[in-house]
Amino acid sequence: MPKNKEDSLGYWCAMAGQQYLLAMRRMLVPQGLDRWFYILVHLADAQAPLSQQQLADELSLDKATMVRAIDHLSAEGYVARRPCPNDRRKHHLELLPKARPLVRSIRRSYSSLNSIALDGMPAAERWAAIQEVKYMVERLKKANSSTKTNPSSTR
Repeated sequence: MPKNKEDSLGYWCAMAGQQYLLAMRRMLVPQGLDRWFYILVHLADAQAPLSQQQLADELSLDKATMVRAIDHLSAEGYVARRPCPNDRRKHHLELLPKARPLVRSIRRSYSSLNSIALDGMPAAERWAAIQEVKYMVERLKKANSSTKTNPSSTR
């Protein structure tokens, strides 16, 4: 058990995430996007059409947050909801042409911030550090899904 915040992985991940998000916003606001940029990249990378629920599950977002995000991105002209041909209750999300140049900018911003965050590390160590963070996320997702009680459902 960490004795203080300096020993807490969660604290440092939260601090790094907050600083990364602030820098991303600073880089992308001039292009008209201040939030939900990772959703656009995820949709651009999707191998098949995704429903809102599938996207929410993949990004570990609750339904209400996902609806707000898609409403915002839709109002900005980046994403559209399209009827699912096999299930009238579902809508697939489509990345609109207006979003494509923005996705390229988001990727450039990711690359720039990764270089800043990992400055001084050799390329192999940079790759390894990112892989370790991915593995940590997967292990924590698994741990969270295996708990008997969902903390958000006890409110």
